[in-house]
Amino acid sequence: MPASSDSDRPALVSHVRAAHGPGLPAALERLVAPFGGWGAIVAPHERVAVKINLLRGAPPERAVSTHPETLRAVLRALKAAGAEPFVADSPGGLNGPAKVARAYRIAGLSQMCAEEGVQVVDIEDQPVLVEAPQGRLFRHFRIGRPFLRADAIVQVGVLKTHQLMRLTGAVKLTYGCIPGLEKAQLHVRAQRRDDFADMLLDLHLALRPRFTVIDGIIAMEGQGPGGGRPRELGSLFAAGDALALDAALADRTGHPRRDIYTLTAGERRGLIDLEDAYRLAGDPVETVADFAHARRDIQELLPPSLHRLGRRLVTARPRLVDADACIECGECAGICGVTAIALEPLPEFDDGRCVRCYACTEVCPTGAIDAVEPWLARRVFGGRAGAS
Repeated sequence: MPASSDSDRPALVSHVRAAHGPGLPAALERLVAPFGGWGAIVAPHERVAVKINLLRGAPPERAVSTHPETLRAVLRALKAAGAEPFVADSPGGLNGPAKVARAYRIAGLSQMCAEEGVQVVDIEDQPVLVEAPQGRLFRHFRIGRPFLRADAIVQVGVLKTHQLMRLTGAVKLTYGCIPGLEKAQLHVRAQRRDDFADMLLDLHLALRPRFTVIDGIIAMEGQGPGGGRPRELGSLFAAGDALALDAALADRTGHPRRDIYTLTAGERRGLIDLEDAYRLAGDPVETVADFAHARRDIQELLPPSLHRLGRRLVTARPRLVDADACIECGECAGICGVTAIALEPLPEFDDGRCVRCYACTEVCPTGAIDAVEPWLARRVFGGRAGAS
């Protein structure tokens, strides 16, 4: 369940110190023990969709996608409990079979899954409609069919910063259940950050992943979720309640809980008390004081009545910041839901169309695109837009 009932709040979150290597399976076992072990999470013969984070093809050490060794440990534990796991996710943008296969290969995931005898399932074709009865903004979503056919969803993600939502956690991770270009359209329909967070929570409550493991052994800091820097934290987190888990991730990375948009969305709905967000099992959650957050946007510092004006005048907008790094792959234009990017052949941005979702910065494979503060923001606010 993604949120606790009144009788078991605050929800349980487990955290253990861990490293990739021979000791990882034992660390994972200790992580899950407070929940009764994997046998209490999945049942024999259940078909379990293991929803990973495959933002794009990048080597494991970049912390862009779920680490193959962490995923291997989870898959082996699920099989030992008698479950039948398969792996699935949808990268951003237009996803043909060749592109998705390449992303899995570069991330080191396809070879590992083959070694473990676990199927990688394509979710891009034939999306199906799922109702969201608890939705505040969205009452239905188009979801990859395999997730709905599974008996349960178990998420295995990587701890990352996020330019739009501040943090990629358990709630945000569910977004990958939506096929590639469908995600771009949701960015257009939910342009305000509060609305986008509500949309993510609507989706998460509709799908209700049963359990989530977040890998912070190597996390991403800075301009995540695609363009940040890897940072060794040595942490593994797990919970059945995604909001409680995200509060623990915020604590570990030094984010005030109410700075995380999905957490404040959950608090508005009465799903979490951010003053008493979780019960902790395992190792202490120590704040990393120098963990680099994504740059704050000037729009976040303005009152809501000025957000529309702020978006036009002072909100960071995507730009080609390194022309030499651009490989003219077209991923940025492919993911843009408002056709604000023209390839001539390098990307050119139409600020009038751009909704400032920063999806293009996420999928750029070389870091050639980044969010840049406008001249007025730099001049008036003296660089505050770049402050965490």
